[in-house]
Amino acid sequence: MVKTIKHSVFIVSLLATFLANALTNVTASIDKNPAVVNESIVLTIVADDSVSADAFDPSILQKDFVVGGTSVSSQTNMVNFDMTRTTQWTTLLIPRKKGKVVIPALSVDGVSTQPIALVVLAENEKGTSQQKDLYITSDVSNQEVYVQQQFTLRVRLHLAVNLKRGVLTEPKMTGAEIKQIGQDQENTQIIDGKRYRIIERVYSVKPQTSGKFVLHSSTFEGEITISNKRSLFSGMDRGKPVSIRGKEIDINVKPMPDNYSGEWLPSELINIEDEWPSDGTEFELGEPITRKVTITAAALSAEQLPELNFEVPSGLKIYPDQAESQSGVQNGLLISQKVQEFAIVPTKPGTYTLPDLVVPWWNTKLNKLEQAVIPGKTITINGIEAVSPTFSQSAQPQVQIVTEQNTTLQWLFLAGWILTVLTWFYTAKLKGKISFNKATFAPDDKQSYLKLLAACTQNNGEQVIALLPTWAKDLYPNEHFANLEQVSKKLNSVDFNEALAELQRNYYSANTGNWQGAKLLKIISRLQTKTIQEQQVAITINP
Repeated sequence: MVKTIKHSVFIVSLLATFLANALTNVTASIDKNPAVVNESIVLTIVADDSVSADAFDPSILQKDFVVGGTSVSSQTNMVNFDMTRTTQWTTLLIPRKKGKVVIPALSVDGVSTQPIALVVLAENEKGTSQQKDLYITSDVSNQEVYVQQQFTLRVRLHLAVNLKRGVLTEPKMTGAEIKQIGQDQENTQIIDGKRYRIIERVYSVKPQTSGKFVLHSSTFEGEITISNKRSLFSGMDRGKPVSIRGKEIDINVKPMPDNYSGEWLPSELINIEDEWPSDGTEFELGEPITRKVTITAAALSAEQLPELNFEVPSGLKIYPDQAESQSGVQNGLLISQKVQEFAIVPTKPGTYTLPDLVVPWWNTKLNKLEQAVIPGKTITINGIEAVSPTFSQSAQPQVQIVTEQNTTLQWLFLAGWILTVLTWFYTAKLKGKISFNKATFAPDDKQSYLKLLAACTQNNGEQVIALLPTWAKDLYPNEHFANLEQVSKKLNSVDFNEALAELQRNYYSANTGNWQGAKLLKIISRLQTKTIQEQQVAITINP
C-alpha cells in the first residue's frame, strides 16, 4: 500500500512538472544590429518547451530577406524533478536592401516573439566595418554583349577567419549557359593591413537570348570558427553559421544584327594563321606536305570556333587531321584556340595556287562585319610524272586471266608456275633455243614482294607505303618509280587505286593505326600473279 502511494506521488509530480513546463514564452534575437546588405545575420528563436521542428516557419521573412538554411535543436534537463525543455531555431538572413527593416512578431504554436527593429546599411557605407572577416567580390569582363558572345565572371571569396565548412553556389542568369573555367585558385593578400585568404573562381557566361538580364553572383554558405578563449583545446572552438551573397550585375544582351548572314561569330578579335615546312614554296612529288592552321578568338568558346576547311586544285589531295582545341582566361577575357593540321599529297608535278582561307566574324567592339584571312599561296611540285608504256594490239596476245580470291590458291599457283618456268628455262637453255638478258624478265629476287605482303598482314600502313615503289621496281626492272603516283599509273588498276587512297587517308589523318591490310594484300597478290603471267607470255611469243 505504501509503495503504491509513492508511485502515485511520483506520477503526479511528473505530471505537474510537465504542465508547469508547457510552452509559455518564445524569444527572438539577432547577432548584430546594424546589418549590411548582402551580408548574413543570425536569427535565433528559442521556445521554452519541446515543440515540433516545423512549428516555426521563416517564410514570412522572404519579403525583406534572403532566407538561408534553418537548423533546429532541442534540449531537456531535469534536476531534482525540476524538468526544463527548450527548442531552438537558428536561421540565416541576408538583407535585400538598405534602410530600416522590422523583423515582425514570429509565432510558434500560438506564442509570439517581440518584433525587432533592424537597421540595414549599404555596402561600404559609413558605419559599416571597414575590415570585414568574410565577404565576396564579383566582376565581369563586359556588361554589354551580343547574343552567344561569351564573357567571364570572376568571383573572389575573402576569408580572414578559420573556415570549418562551406559551399560556394553557382551563379545564375536567365537564358544563359554558365560553366566554371579551370580550377579554383587560392592565394593570400594583405588588404588594409589585414591578411585574407582569397579563393577565386572564374565562370564563362554565354547568353542564348537577347534582352536585359540580372546576373546573380555566387552565394557562400558555411560555418566559421569562433575561438573559445577559455579553452586550451582548439577542438572546443564553436562554429558560427554564415551566409554571404555576391552582388547582382545588370547585363544587356544585344541581338544578332539583321543584315548579318552566315555562321554567327561575335568576338572582340579573331586571328587566323598557317605554318608550312621549310620555305613552304617547293616540294617533291609524292611526299606529303603538312600545313598547320591556327585560329584564335576572344569571347568565344572552343566549341564555337568554325571548322577549318579549304579546297585544293586538281593534282593535290588533302587529308585533314583531328583538330585540337583549348580555352583559357587572359586579363579576365576568355581566349580560345583551335589548331588543325592538313596533309597535302601532290599527285602531279607543276605549280599550284591555293585559294584564300576566309573566316567572316562580327567585331563586337566596332559593331561591324570583318574577315580573318590567310592569303592564297602558290607552291611548286618538283618531280617526273610516270608515263605508262603503250603496246600495239598485234604485239599483245589475248590472254584470259582468272583471278582467285583465295590467297592460298594463289600461292600454290605461283609456286607451280615458278617450277614450270624454271624447268622450261633449263630445257630451253640446254637446247640453245633461248638467250635473254636478266633485265627483260621478271625478277628472281622476291624479297620486296614478301616484305610487302608481311606489312599488309601486320596492318603496317607506313611500311606498305615505303615498300610499294621498291616492289614496283622489282616487278618492272626496266622502269623507275619515285613515288606512289607513278606506281598507281603503271599498275592501272581501279581496285589498287581505291585501296591506296584508303591507305593514304588513314596514314595521313588522325586515324593512323586503324588501317587493315587484308584488302590491299589480295589486290597486290593478284597484280603480282597477273604481271608475271603477262611477262611470261611476252617471252613465249618472242623466243
